[in-house]
Amino acid sequence: MQDMQTHFLGYMPQLEQLGIALTKAFLILVLGYYVSRFIRTKVSKAIAKRDEILGRFISQVIFILSLVVMIIAALGTIGVQTNSIIAVLGTAGVAIALGLKDSLSSVASGIILIILRPFKRGDLIEISGMTGNVEAINLFTTELRLTDGKFAIIPNSNIAKANIINTTFNDQRRIELLIGVGYQSDVESVKKIIADILQSTPEVDLGQSHFIGLTEFGASSLNFTLRFWVKLEYGIINTQSKVLESIKAALDENGIEIPYNKLDINITKAS
Repeated sequence: MQDMQTHFLGYMPQLEQLGIALTKAFLILVLGYYVSRFIRTKVSKAIAKRDEILGRFISQVIFILSLVVMIIAALGTIGVQTNSIIAVLGTAGVAIALGLKDSLSSVASGIILIILRPFKRGDLIEISGMTGNVEAINLFTTELRLTDGKFAIIPNSNIAKANIINTTFNDQRRIELLIGVGYQSDVESVKKIIADILQSTPEVDLGQSHFIGLTEFGASSLNFTLRFWVKLEYGIINTQSKVLESIKAALDENGIEIPYNKLDINITKAS
């Protein structure tokens, strides 16, 4: 019994040193975490004054790098050889990079999006059949608020390879409509009716050129193409609906038919 106590007491200095080292490592991790958060917040606010998306992106990178440094420092405090850790991390990093090449591709694509700036926060873009406002560009993903209210999270690598249409660069949008009328209709009368509708619709920008013309002989109708410009502030769908409703009412008032598909069947008596 006496030998065990003596043996235990012999290890007391080492245990005390280990306890102190563990306490230091714990404090480094805790303080490091809050310091990293503080730095991330300050960097984000400082850069966000000029560019919110860039500030958020850079602050995320700094936060992750700060945490890695703090973890290595904490391990070094408890006696772990940090040089070996760095070498192991380098080797592991290569293996992880090969296994996570798609995710790392998203990170690289995010950096490219930040540098080239095809869009910024709040821009309305069309990509891969989706239309929405940009809310954020993160390390791996870009966040979009779609026009129907849904929230889309798209990998940056997909965006970097896709065709992007940014509709915010212009405060106007051209609307194209196809209007079909009966074959017995007078072409000039139809064009005048449509032109009068455009003139009387305040949402239509008459300062921009517009087009009204017969462009197709349909199976059951004469098809007129109508192109005109509308400011985004008025709403594209609202203006399009208003113009269509007005054209329908005006054509009905003037006795011009809007035909539907018809099929003529001739029955002959067999001899």
